[in-house]
Amino acid sequence: MKNVPHNSVSAGEKPAEVEILDCTLRDGSYSVGFRFTEETVTRVLAGLEASGIRLIELGHGLGLNAGEALSKPSLVPDERCFELAGETLEEAAWGMFCIPGIAELHHLKAAAESGMRFVRIGLDVTDVPPGEEFLRYAKELGLTAFANLMKTNALDLDGVVAAARACVEYGADGVYLVDSAGGCLPGRIRELFGAVGAAVDVPLGFHGHDNLGLANANALTAADAGARYVDATLDGIGRGAGNTVTESFAAILRSRGVGAAYDYRALATLSETAVRPLPRLHDDRTYQVVGGLTETHSSFFPLIARCAERQGVDLFELMTRVADVERVNPTEDLVMGVASALSAR
Repeated sequence: MKNVPHNSVSAGEKPAEVEILDCTLRDGSYSVGFRFTEETVTRVLAGLEASGIRLIELGHGLGLNAGEALSKPSLVPDERCFELAGETLEEAAWGMFCIPGIAELHHLKAAAESGMRFVRIGLDVTDVPPGEEFLRYAKELGLTAFANLMKTNALDLDGVVAAARACVEYGADGVYLVDSAGGCLPGRIRELFGAVGAAVDVPLGFHGHDNLGLANANALTAADAGARYVDATLDGIGRGAGNTVTESFAAILRSRGVGAAYDYRALATLSETAVRPLPRLHDDRTYQVVGGLTETHSSFFPLIARCAERQGVDLFELMTRVADVERVNPTEDLVMGVASALSAR
């Protein structure tokens, strides 16, 4: 297995340029039912590295051990992902997503021992303490450790700042602010990065979804507001409405006089030939747009649809009403209660 060099990510360092972290092979796996083939994984890894991308995330959409813990296996399991990344990459560093409770500490250790150089600990912004043990252990393993604060729309600015500060205290090398529902407008992104950037002394990152067609605009806004890292995927492939588009964002950076390290034309060709032809799961556009407007995470669409059908109420009115009550983790009892109230009305 080839030795992948550690990334130069240091706390408090002021970035000269925005860095793209490509997560095609991780977030994009949702879109293909976790069925990326070894051929696709290898081709995308090699193509991204050749195009100047130096941070590449791969594996199951829900991270380490998700295939086993959730009975939603990837066609290419974690261990084989480790091998393919090690065999293919020479300059780029590869990493994985890690959600405490889905993954255990020994999964993190196995990945690090296989050559992983960075990890992103996925945490609901309303519940960050489960990340402490993982962030501290990742640092012990010599990894660059990011905290990914998912569903940042669930808290006000003070709440997001408090969550980010806690993650830095746990040892995070960087903090990602995640627009999980794709509902943030650029003004909100500017406020978030301004407030968090003033409160913590580590680099910030942005992960956006495209429900309202604003993933690229929000990524640019985040970069202008101080984000060092921006997540992106080839052709914008990703969960639900997808993500910031790697090839487009690389071109945007070039138009701004930065991003010279990225060959946006080669990235566009890779997107066109390796990703666009892939068969994808259907994802209803109306769900995406209403989900973005109500800031409802796509993982809750099936539950809300099921309850709407049982109670004979309008699905999208129910989605709106549920979002008014609970956006982070609506339970079936809560959704059914709201649906019953709508039905009685």
